[in-house]
Amino acid sequence: MGYGKEELPRDGKILEKIIEILIIIFLISFSVLLVSVFRAHLKEYEFYIHFFYLPIVISTFWWGKKGVAISAFLGVLLISTAIIYPSDAKDVFSAVIEAILFFIVSLLVSISSDEKSDALKKEMRFKQDTAHYFFNPICIAEGNLDLAMKNVPEDTKVLLENSQKAVQRIKKVVENTVNTGEIHE
Repeated sequence: MGYGKEELPRDGKILEKIIEILIIIFLISFSVLLVSVFRAHLKEYEFYIHFFYLPIVISTFWWGKKGVAISAFLGVLLISTAIIYPSDAKDVFSAVIEAILFFIVSLLVSISSDEKSDALKKEMRFKQDTAHYFFNPICIAEGNLDLAMKNVPEDTKVLLENSQKAVQRIKKVVENTVNTGEIHE
């Protein structure tokens, strides 16, 4: 059985979180390297800033509003290097504007990420409720049909067997609806 993000075993969730943290650490480290090479040594400003959006977007997508801290860190890093290694007068102003953009992007991504998480939780709750409300009566019907089959004449058993087949078909439809969201046997 494949696991959705909410269904991972505990060890899988821990491993997933560790991988997420390592990816963000790598992206931030690479961002720091880019700042040091391009700002401090090459005195260039143009393209490397766009790489900063990777850790910002990914962290806020994964962690919601907690990921905004990454944009704050990278914004402070950018402003600090503009102050320490200015190449012209407008560098600090440009860095502040870019840091504000980092924050805005991270805030927008975190809001959409939180909305996505809420929608997934509602969907999961709907599936659980659906399973509960449909499977309970189906199991009761299956049990009653099994009991009835033991004490009836042969001609009635045929009718009960047909009823059992119909209940099994309904059960398969409900299982597919709950597990895959598709309505079929």
